[in-house]
Amino acid sequence: MKKTIRNIILYSATLLMLYVPTGCNSWLDLLPTNDQTTDRYWESKEEVEAVLASAYKQLRADACQERYVLWGELRGDGIALTSATSAAAKIKNLDILTDNSVSQWSAFYTAIGYANSVLSYGPTVLEKDPTFSQELMNSYAAEAIFIRSLCYFYLVRTFNNVPLVTEPYVDDSQEYAIPASSEADVLARIVNDLENNLSKCKTGYESDQPNPWQNRGRATRWAYHALLADIYLWQGNYGRCIFHCDELEKSKKFRLMPREDWFKNFYPGNSDENIFELQWSNSVDNSSSKFYTWYMNGKDASPLSTYIISDQSKELFTETIEKDYRGNNGSYLDATGKIWKFGGTDYQNIGGALRTYQDNNWIFYRYADIRLMKAEALVMQGDLQGAKDIVQDEIRSRAGYNMAIDLPATEYDGLMMVMKERQREFIGEGKRWFDILRVAKRNNFQYKQYLMDVLLENVSAKDYAVWASKLSDVNSYYLPIYKSEIDNSKGVLEQNPYYKDID
Repeated sequence: MKKTIRNIILYSATLLMLYVPTGCNSWLDLLPTNDQTTDRYWESKEEVEAVLASAYKQLRADACQERYVLWGELRGDGIALTSATSAAAKIKNLDILTDNSVSQWSAFYTAIGYANSVLSYGPTVLEKDPTFSQELMNSYAAEAIFIRSLCYFYLVRTFNNVPLVTEPYVDDSQEYAIPASSEADVLARIVNDLENNLSKCKTGYESDQPNPWQNRGRATRWAYHALLADIYLWQGNYGRCIFHCDELEKSKKFRLMPREDWFKNFYPGNSDENIFELQWSNSVDNSSSKFYTWYMNGKDASPLSTYIISDQSKELFTETIEKDYRGNNGSYLDATGKIWKFGGTDYQNIGGALRTYQDNNWIFYRYADIRLMKAEALVMQGDLQGAKDIVQDEIRSRAGYNMAIDLPATEYDGLMMVMKERQREFIGEGKRWFDILRVAKRNNFQYKQYLMDVLLENVSAKDYAVWASKLSDVNSYYLPIYKSEIDNSKGVLEQNPYYKDID
């Protein structure tokens, strides 16, 4: 009888204890401090499965959850902060020191460490467990590759150059001080890994595994296509981006949810639109996510949420008197600024019920994202009409926002059309800053001014010159490597040039 994911989690609790750092000087906080663990583990397919489950569980760790928001949203104009004194506020205000806790990356390297262990030690179990097949090992490896690649994609978009760790940390005889690899090299490695393992990843999971984490909560071949499309778009490989977008379209497994069902993407989640999302379930494993608290913290104005919708995002919904389902009482509550789709139970014209449990999922990819990725790639290939058709006839039409769009006259106009639509569609979903940076850095920062215009829009006259000076250096678009990581690497790891003279 196959284990459910609940059993896997319980089974892996011991493993997690074995893998908790114990005061060693491993600055990446990866895996065990000695090789005894590997000597007494890795005997059965269930143990391989348990480490893989631990990798997924790490993606749900509070430190990862928070950075999906902070790294993907904070420096953009999609959300605003209610506190002016937090570490996040200092990032928002470009007052960034190397000891800012937002720049801690160890939670992602922990997930990478679990993935590396599956890839390194999982194959050895084939000789020990006759019930463990090569096909199943390939499937587990494909999931581990996805998790590792997803983590690295977050890291390079946030820090640019990062250490590329592909082996598990076993004992102190290993060299743990690893220099950073370039963004290009890291992306090349994860693209190669994903392309080579795409066919090994399952298209779905067995019906006898009822826990949501066992289906949409695990990486499928379709999640592979979504991640590859996103990476290729970031790299500027528009043909390959479109290819993977089209593979998702041809699968017929996903669709834009009808307007009246748009809210089901978020409650209860796991809709026909959602491709890959992290799962929380109070009823299954008594779990809760942090997104409810950060974005909602109750329906009323008091207490305040940590992050609320920005004025810039609100303005996008006032261009016409037409109702956009993604606007007030859809994505957010106008009166309080709270991000309603992370806390409510339905689209409401006048308020509505809060979730019974704070167990909302985090959606990495849904089909609307795929369609808008393709629209952006079409713009860059010169097909402005094709991009316009996707934005107007699919995304806007679904939202009930039918104001006609003029055919963009230039590439830049086309990009702005897509960017505005992405801002409307993905409020609070951890995408806005990465969208801005992706456009800005294109063709050796051809559209750098776009990023500067966004960030300088509401800067006071007295601060404008200082901000403009900081933003003129493209290295400022990336976070510093956390100070302790630099110190512990003993000179091997170099700081982002923008922060070298900043303590």
